[in-house]
Amino acid sequence: MKQYLLLLSQLVLVSAAAVQAGEPVFIPIKIDGPVHNPAIGSYWYGPFNESCSLVDVNGDGRLDITCGVNWYEAPKWKKHRYYFQGAERRNFVHVHCVELAMDVNKDGLVDVVNSGYQSDIAGVLWYENPGARGGKWKVHRVHRSERMEGLILGDMDGDGDPDLLLNHFRPPDTPGVTWLESIDEEPWLVEHVLGPEGHDHGNGLGDINGDGRVDVVTAHGWYEAPPNPRQDKWTFHADYTLPMLTVKTRFGVHSTCSHPMLVVDVNGDGHNDIIVGNGHGYGLYWLEQKVDRRGRRRFKRHTIEQDYGCFHTMTLADINGDGKPDLLTGKRLFGHDGKDPSEWDPLFMFWYDIQGGRFERHVISFNNLQYYPGGENVNDPPQFACGTGMRIIARDINGDRKLDIVVAGRGGLYAFINRGTTPIPTHTHPKVPLMGEKRPDLK
Repeated sequence: MKQYLLLLSQLVLVSAAAVQAGEPVFIPIKIDGPVHNPAIGSYWYGPFNESCSLVDVNGDGRLDITCGVNWYEAPKWKKHRYYFQGAERRNFVHVHCVELAMDVNKDGLVDVVNSGYQSDIAGVLWYENPGARGGKWKVHRVHRSERMEGLILGDMDGDGDPDLLLNHFRPPDTPGVTWLESIDEEPWLVEHVLGPEGHDHGNGLGDINGDGRVDVVTAHGWYEAPPNPRQDKWTFHADYTLPMLTVKTRFGVHSTCSHPMLVVDVNGDGHNDIIVGNGHGYGLYWLEQKVDRRGRRRFKRHTIEQDYGCFHTMTLADINGDGKPDLLTGKRLFGHDGKDPSEWDPLFMFWYDIQGGRFERHVISFNNLQYYPGGENVNDPPQFACGTGMRIIARDINGDRKLDIVVAGRGGLYAFINRGTTPIPTHTHPKVPLMGEKRPDLK
């Protein structure tokens, strides 16, 4: 059960009777987006919520989408405003960094948990699903911090229940690397602090040393899970450094690592490796784990991309149906309001076929912003500006047993519907007629 929950947080695999052939085709749907009205401080690039979750809100058996203060009813994605208490008073600039679906109080109803850093939503909030009785969802604050970056769902203590790994984007005024244990009674979530080491932008979950327990990877090293993760001390190992994923600010030198960092055996050697992107600059990398005969561990850095940037979030999913995890990631739109390197480059979403240490890039979406510093009013606002925001979801949302993709970013909420793979031609197609020629009778 423990391994299942860990995989569920990082990897979505759809079983198939046979390996699919060809290239998966995704049809984009823009579900919602910000209104471009500079007079009220709203632009095509936001503010808009940068994360979403999939929850059956109305109990009809279909997965709906929650995104910020609204939810969208499947299958036509009808918008319902202000579904939780106090949502109508929420400043529209204040948005969730990461939303997750989780049954917090074990009542059989899936709730929403989110993170935020602005004062009115600072920390971690739990929106309690009222179920059949209906009404507004009750809001509970379960962790307070104005340095919240995001959340990761995973079974950190091996009891079969999903817990929450927190990430703070700046160490000051925060307790350290923190996780919330899911328990079977109130207050439902109990806070634990691993330590101050590695407490920076970006982290992830996975078994690094092969002992079957879920470890924590950070920008500066990894925490080894002890036999009793709730009570024993987690040991920190500074086995790698990521100098190319740091930035100097007025607050000091800080990490720009992606959230999450992914743990997976990239090259099939039996040792889990780490995939990490630059969330606020150029670059995408994987760290190859090497263990010598004496058990000494080191990580060798490999570059996946150096000409694309703002890989703020990513996930693992079997995109091409071959039974193996692929990497799904993309560019976050204006994570720091156009101030980061690469922020004005084209938006994109890529998936990578991981082939024994080699990453084969495939394009899901790619579009120029049509805007550039100093030339914001040269072109009309773009109608389709899909950034990957703070979280990517890969899941079947229409019941056809194919993985779809749902993302929310400053440019809006989007779904990419998987229509299957491109067919492999089995015959010669007829010639396309030229202007004036008689069109052949196609049968």
